[in-house]
Amino acid sequence: MTEGYDTNEPKSLGKATLTVSSLVVGLADATPSINSRAATVKRAIITCETDSVRWWPSDDPSSSDGHLMDASDALSFMASSYQHVLQSIRFIRVTGDAVLKISYFD
Repeated sequence: MTEGYDTNEPKSLGKATLTVSSLVVGLADATPSINSRAATVKRAIITCETDSVRWWPSDDPSSSDGHLMDASDALSFMASSYQHVLQSIRFIRVTGDAVLKISYFD
């Protein structure tokens, strides 16, 4: 096993959509919420469909502070060690509302 990565192929657990506006949101605010399957979600791929967002793994970002994620960018949390990050990650829009698409995996 490569350190930090599982060698087992992840199983898809579904998808969700998250609209990111002027208030900080997390995956618990997605439709459907990560909380509906939190016990089994260990990995995720998150793509930004429209406009830009900023994010922090465990703090609230602002429109000018945080990791920048532009439209068409993707975040890949495919090691099961990121499970806690998926519970605490936070997003906010930079200028206009943005839509994130999320794929969940075990």
